Amino acid sequence: MPEQELEPVAPATRIELGRLLVVVVLAGVGAGVGGGALTLLLHLVQHLSYGYTEETFQVGVERASGARRVVMMTLGGLIVGLGWWWLRSRRKVKTVTGVLGTQDPRLPLPTTTIDAVLQVVAVGMGGSIGREGAPRQLGAAISVWIAHRAGLPVQQQRTLLACGAGAGLAAVYNVPLGGALFTLEVLLVSFAIRDVLAAVLTSAIATAVAWSVLSDKPTYIVEPFEMSAGLLVFAIVFGPLAGAGAGLFTRLMNLAQSHSPTGWRLPLLTTTVFAAVGVLSIAFPQLLGNGKGPAQLSFDGAFLVPMLVALVVLKPIVTAACLASGATGGTLTPSIATGALLGALTGELWSMMWTDAPTGAYALIGAAAFLASTHHAPLLAMVLVLELTHSGNALLVPIMIAVVTASVVSGRPPWARAVLRKPEPKEIIKD
Repeated sequence: MPEQELEPVAPATRIELGRLLVVVVLAGVGAGVGGGALTLLLHLVQHLSYGYTEETFQVGVERASGARRVVMMTLGGLIVGLGWWWLRSRRKVKTVTGVLGTQDPRLPLPTTTIDAVLQVVAVGMGGSIGREGAPRQLGAAISVWIAHRAGLPVQQQRTLLACGAGAGLAAVYNVPLGGALFTLEVLLVSFAIRDVLAAVLTSAIATAVAWSVLSDKPTYIVEPFEMSAGLLVFAIVFGPLAGAGAGLFTRLMNLAQSHSPTGWRLPLLTTTVFAAVGVLSIAFPQLLGNGKGPAQLSFDGAFLVPMLVALVVLKPIVTAACLASGATGGTLTPSIATGALLGALTGELWSMMWTDAPTGAYALIGAAAFLASTHHAPLLAMVLVLELTHSGNALLVPIMIAVVTASVVSGRPPWARAVLRKPEPKEIIKD
């Protein structure tokens, strides 16, 4: 039989694919530029607030006087509170998840940019919230704006919205694969080949663009860890504990965000709450910022048990308080910090029975398991922890065990979201 010839791709289809590819590339560039700019702004605010230059934020805060911490936090609460009061009284601030399933997935670029800047100022002055929300929102807004201007259909605009959010995350943390997985596992809940290609390309481009202004080094510096039998058993025991703790953490954050104030009460509460956190920071400077400091110190094994107990309780509480005051921010980094603290604390107690691993190894397992449960994203959690620390795969097996058991205990198994999710209709029903 004669061989069948492949049908040539129609010119119109090639043009559409080419246009989509150009939009994806531009979205990656936009998310990288936006993420880099926000990170530089964050560093500027941190340095001006606490008077340091070369050291890390944690060191700068510790060297600053207690009075300066209180003053900067009070001033920060007043500035962002007034800013959000002004912004929300005049514009509707939309979120990625809020518009992802709508007929118009666009985020207003000016409003989103101002909101992102306020988030960065809040974190830079010491607010206990994650800084990843700002680059995600800005990356998504830039990407969907480009997609809309290019005339892409609504479904592709949604995909670019999610890709831009993941690319923003990838750019600021140097986690290209983690950014792509955030798009696929958390936002789109899809691993269709077209979504995978778009998510991977935008995150890779955004990360490479951000390298021009940010370091390509890992976010956390950890020593090489070795696998051991004790870590395997620890992962089995710790997973359910992390899942239960993550469930409480998630409920606390949801409760805090559901009681966010409006009107004149917003700047009053942000100022009061930020000032109170500043007072706490006199004794616990590790509470200031998004949680990178205590996570790094946990990986270093620098905390004693009493401090671990205090911080594993106080960090979620002050994060919830900041969110309840009206501040906007992410919970990814606070989740990593809380998980690392819980893992380090449990590991210290575990070492009394089975002493064959450093505290940092327990903290690494704890961070991955806790993050997987709070964000219902096991693949994302494992990849993020490995990319954030460049720790290799020596602890991959105990991390996988802890992540799966924690995810099951914290609620519906994450893979059930895709299995039980109802298929989306082919046509969008108008309101």
